Amino acid sequence: MTLRRLLHHWTERLFAPDRLLRHKYEAFKELLRYDKRSLELISELEELGYAGAMTDWAAIPRLISALDWSVGSLIRSLTSMWPGGYKELERRHGELAAELAAALPVFAAASEPPYALDMAQAAGQAEMVGGKAAALGRVLQAGLPQPRGFVVTTRAFNLFLAQNNLRHRLDELLAEVRLPGSANRLQEISHEMTAMIRQAEVPAQVREAIGERLAELRFAGGSGRWALRSSAVGEDGENSFAGQYVSLLDVAHADIPEVYKEIVAGKYAPQALAYRVRCGLADQETAMAVIVMEMIEAKNSGVMYTREKAAEAAGDTLTVYAVAGTGGRLVDGSAEPEVYRFPREMGLHQDSGMSTAVRLAEWGLQLEELFGGPQDIEWCEDLQGNCYLLQCRPLQIFNEKTEDAEPETDEPDLQPLVSGGTTASPGIAAGRVFILDNEAQLADVPNGSVLVSATLPPSFAGILERLRAVVAEGGSRASHFASVAREYRLPVIAGLHGVRSTLAPGETVTVDAGRGAVYQGAQELPESRKKIPTTPFSNRLTALLQLISPLHLLDPAAPEFSPQNCGSMHDLVRFAHEKGMAEMFSLIGPSGRVMTGSKRLEGDLPLTMHVLDLGEGLEPAAAAKKVIGPADIASPLMRASWAGLTHPDVAWPEGLAVLDWEEADRLSGGIVGLKSAVFGSYAAVAKEYLHLVLRFGYHFAVLDAYGGDDPEANYINFRFKGGGGNFENRLFRVRLIERILTWAGFTVTTRGDLLDAGFQRRSLVEILGRLTMLGILQGKCRLLDMTLSDTAQVEEMAESLQAILRNIRIED
Repeated sequence: MTLRRLLHHWTERLFAPDRLLRHKYEAFKELLRYDKRSLELISELEELGYAGAMTDWAAIPRLISALDWSVGSLIRSLTSMWPGGYKELERRHGELAAELAAALPVFAAASEPPYALDMAQAAGQAEMVGGKAAALGRVLQAGLPQPRGFVVTTRAFNLFLAQNNLRHRLDELLAEVRLPGSANRLQEISHEMTAMIRQAEVPAQVREAIGERLAELRFAGGSGRWALRSSAVGEDGENSFAGQYVSLLDVAHADIPEVYKEIVAGKYAPQALAYRVRCGLADQETAMAVIVMEMIEAKNSGVMYTREKAAEAAGDTLTVYAVAGTGGRLVDGSAEPEVYRFPREMGLHQDSGMSTAVRLAEWGLQLEELFGGPQDIEWCEDLQGNCYLLQCRPLQIFNEKTEDAEPETDEPDLQPLVSGGTTASPGIAAGRVFILDNEAQLADVPNGSVLVSATLPPSFAGILERLRAVVAEGGSRASHFASVAREYRLPVIAGLHGVRSTLAPGETVTVDAGRGAVYQGAQELPESRKKIPTTPFSNRLTALLQLISPLHLLDPAAPEFSPQNCGSMHDLVRFAHEKGMAEMFSLIGPSGRVMTGSKRLEGDLPLTMHVLDLGEGLEPAAAAKKVIGPADIASPLMRASWAGLTHPDVAWPEGLAVLDWEEADRLSGGIVGLKSAVFGSYAAVAKEYLHLVLRFGYHFAVLDAYGGDDPEANYINFRFKGGGGNFENRLFRVRLIERILTWAGFTVTTRGDLLDAGFQRRSLVEILGRLTMLGILQGKCRLLDMTLSDTAQVEEMAESLQAILRNIRIED
């Protein structure tokens, strides 16, 4: 396949170069689309891993699969621009994708027997019978009374899902859960899942296992009525799931299989879903077992806390709460309980005459010792005065001063200096303002700065340790730097228009990225997010993000900027994006051969200009023309550049064509006409794209730009070299151009008389303004390599040019 692509590429290069150019541009547009999508997916994963957003684990494999496909498509688009040129990048992507696949956890879902176990067999088998049943099994082993019963195992649950083909659709729906999110959407997801459960069939093997256990219990006598209670894996452990699942009472023998489905469906109730997701547990980690327990006609019921701090007690107490009848009236708050408190220091001795409360207290202390900590115990007393233990779980004891509270949502009373930005990375921090005009100033940013900039270039990652926060007028949460900022919990606001003119250098401000606002001074504001807890979800995702999120490739000019050094999916995206722009920068070769099929542009300038339409770059009426005028140009980028070249302040010579005199000297002799493409300038234009090669005398300029609605995809790359003056004079001209472009926000590098400049991730208005500025600058500097001879002249000319350029609209 690669050989075929190469042959096709070289055939087009030789015989249909204009078609090759159009193909390359279409591939570049696809590259930009997949670049944006890849960064969005990385951002979503980072928000789930670093910023406290919550979802079901089912979303993670799907997001990673989508990211892998998007990055692969990005690389395929780049390879399409130069077949065979990026094999090492393709190989590295394959390696990282394999590492990610291997790192994704696989959850076992055993579905072989046993499907039901006696309670006596449940002790120590939490994975098979769930937390509640496993604890009751230990209670029974300790010789303490509980109603007769058995447990339908998690293997029965797994078989139930497998035989009804429910797992895939459940995961699809669970992947949509987001917390916080729409309560209505959570209800809809829950409704569909519970409906699926209710409509499914209980497997015959499970029905048979339930029937066998019931037959044994009925043979031994009893009430014939049953209570079915949830016992999920993870329930009644570190996470209590208290009140989240379903228990149903007074169930007839024949109804147990259908009621079993109701208990299973309760696993997907909205509150149970939300609780489990907040605990960071995957659905497969919390398989549902169901306890089938004989109903007790209760005289009294209640709960017991083996350790509790009461206001009226000097120390910790063991407390028994009791109501008449069933305990449901206590837990739902409809009955006022009797309360019995026992000092924990008292000695309790077995006595057949002791009261119910004292007997329960004795059992409570016994269970606390058995389980190694305070316990929350449910109990009941039958009409004959016999007590039974119905549930035993660890007692959650919170310190009021440290227990997490919900984050505050009200705006602080303080009025912000500027607000309305987008949260690129959440958090609050204070520091002194440093206003960045161009990336060359990054070395001057002091420690503890709030960096205020026009956008969010990846180079900011190099000074993270010096930053308290970043505020940008442009940029987005899907940018490379925003991704790095979330990883390091650095507050970042994007899209905060006017912030550079509002804040003063050196003033102290507080950045509340969660609210998208900046306040005067070092303010004490409520945290916009509570501390992100460590959960199984966060631990797993943090490990995966090491292969996804970190950005190691920061400097495209560095030797280590290579596929071999791509350590993450983010690196692959960064590398492909930079190389895609580089491919477009070399779109038109010095011979102009790829301009076959172009049209000659004639206007007021003494230029031989050949224009190739890549798509919507020229007006429809130009299709039938061989020679076009400026009015035929539809591309906003080309129109902006032309407006600069034809600006009233730019003087052009009359009667003498401005062309490549070096080539003309070489080919002089009358064999080649002066309007030949050999001497000419070229433009490849589209609705959102411009590639322009300008030849002025003995120097040339290459400009490559993309400008659309998405600022993150927009850029200008500009190269300038050569001249007819001596080398020292050419250097003075390069210094002048460097000074003007740096002042205009470009990142500039020079080597001898070669200048490269870049302007990226800006709005369309800013792109168009800079293109006009570049046109003026090229026209004004055209012959300065013959006249500039000292630094003073450079300074004088720079001030003159800045006075002209200030009138160009270059900002939103």
